[in-house]
Amino acid sequence: MGIGQRRDFYRLKELNADDFVFIKKFAIDASPQHLQKLHENLIKQFSFIFSLKDFLKSKGVNDPKINEQIDIAISNLEEDLHTHIEGSAIKYIEYILKEDIDFYRTDEGCLNFVYYLCVQYMRTQKMKASVLSNVSGIKSIYVEKIWNVLSHILAINFGWSLYRDRKKFKMVLLKNTSSKEFITGDQPVINTYATGGSKPSPPDKLELYYPVSPFLAILITEKEIYKGINKVVLEEKEVFSYNELMVRNSHEQIYGTSKSVLEDYKH
Repeated sequence: MGIGQRRDFYRLKELNADDFVFIKKFAIDASPQHLQKLHENLIKQFSFIFSLKDFLKSKGVNDPKINEQIDIAISNLEEDLHTHIEGSAIKYIEYILKEDIDFYRTDEGCLNFVYYLCVQYMRTQKMKASVLSNVSGIKSIYVEKIWNVLSHILAINFGWSLYRDRKKFKMVLLKNTSSKEFITGDQPVINTYATGGSKPSPPDKLELYYPVSPFLAILITEKEIYKGINKVVLEEKEVFSYNELMVRNSHEQIYGTSKSVLEDYKH
């Protein structure tokens, strides 16, 4: 318990008028039109608690119990949203663990799972640091403050693009029957085309890799070699290669079932 967690990572930050303008221009206006209202509602959801706080203050309300509940809501609102998203994906993870990925060929299963997957991809400290480094030169905007909202908008857009191209991007089950286990990290979903490292080069292709157990993982891929294939059995050297990718794309931590599992990898 507590491993891989960062205190107050999901605590909401109050946005000002400049923040709203930036989010609209940078993220919402660039989104597919049918998603823009959804993004605007998300901003309202994340901002409501601060509007309530300001309203109570304007009315002279200063009750310690109310203030405590507001502070709890500010800390927990996004965490609760992630809990809901993860809960909705449990049944799909259970299917994968049974080596059944037929759900991905249904509209509902594909839509729900790629949304979950893209949220896991975007929600991390690594992605936050990457985005901050690319927009740090923008004056008057403290981009870290808007990350809570921005990461969800980017995840929704990312998930929609995968769903839209679902006939091109298929899910492949990777079965590990070797003596070497899959490991994971604090960036649990990675693009196998990303180089990782201190100065990663921007990838121009996409293939998502997500280990779900020490012996099962999935790819969301458009590679022709997987055409007509739903499952691939990996040899030990292939498992090692995927684990190396996970290490290179992690931010601070990698995880395995035991210390000995991690000893082959330098982080």
